[in-house]
Amino acid sequence: MHEMSLVESIMDAILEMKEQNEWVRIRKIVLRIGDMRQVIPEIMVFAFRTASVSTPLEGAELVVKAVKLHFKCNDCQKEWGEENMAFLCPFCGSFEVKLIHGMELEIESLEVDDTNG
Repeated sequence: MHEMSLVESIMDAILEMKEQNEWVRIRKIVLRIGDMRQVIPEIMVFAFRTASVSTPLEGAELVVKAVKLHFKCNDCQKEWGEENMAFLCPFCGSFEVKLIHGMELEIESLEVDDTNG
């Protein structure tokens, strides 16, 4: 279950931001995770709930947004999505293909309380 190691890394980053910005509480965390990361959102949420117990992140809501695969051909410059997941351009047959989206692992947004009042 690699979701747990991803959750731990994300929690470390958020806890560091919380300390630096002197936030009182983190209410909501929205992540963008590309399909190539092979993360199961429900397992990610479960791992977060488990790992955040007895930490400043306990009780925060975790939302995982999946980012679909998107490719671009370096030869013909055409783009396509996951309907054709081969690393071969469906338009010109080139192997010079670039993955544009699908490897993301980023914090899209945080909802925080920044004062004690």
